[in-house]
Amino acid sequence: MYLHDAHVSNVVTSFATLWSGIIVTLFWLFDGKQPLRWLFFYFTIIITAIPTIIHHMYPTQQLWTSVDIITNILLVWALELALAGDFFKNMHYKRFVLILSVINFFVVFKLGYEIFAPPERVFLKLGEKSGFTFGEVALILNAILSVSIMTYYSKTFTQKQKYVLKILVVIFLLGLILATGSDDFIKPTFIGWHSLWHITGAFGFIVFWYFNHLRFSIEGDIKKW
Repeated sequence: MYLHDAHVSNVVTSFATLWSGIIVTLFWLFDGKQPLRWLFFYFTIIITAIPTIIHHMYPTQQLWTSVDIITNILLVWALELALAGDFFKNMHYKRFVLILSVINFFVVFKLGYEIFAPPERVFLKLGEKSGFTFGEVALILNAILSVSIMTYYSKTFTQKQKYVLKILVVIFLLGLILATGSDDFIKPTFIGWHSLWHITGAFGFIVFWYFNHLRFSIEGDIKKW
């Protein structure tokens, strides 16, 4: 099986995402102080990484393209549930989870439909050769919601936690910029922009665990479910 250098780079760097998921899951098990909802989020990193690897091995197959973005939606949904469990009161939490789950269900349904009827063009075009698909736009909006929740409730964080949160936001903002680059080309000759997103994201997930480690080592009264 022949793959263009850009796709080889994407496959190899996707393993960074996989290993970061395994590492933070092990950290959760060894530390034992973070709630179970965060283990679910860490585990979805592993779930997401596997279709990402296969998608980049078979970049022209719509099946794996759709499954890849569906598992990414699962990842940010798990993040939103974990954050809501940290900060929302019970009534607001249930309402938030219901509304968010219904919206993302329809997003996943649309992505599943795209397996059999692939879209002819990107959903949000950025320049001549780049842009975001419908699934990627939904993913970004979910990520913005997660950042908004953390930013709003940052008043409950210590100064050190706020610093780490800022670093975390910068990491994933950089990742978003890198993700806008084409995953089919290497420009200039040694830079695969999409591959750099995989590495940046993997580093970000580990920093995220550290951010939670700071919070839960201090806020021991948060529910352990």
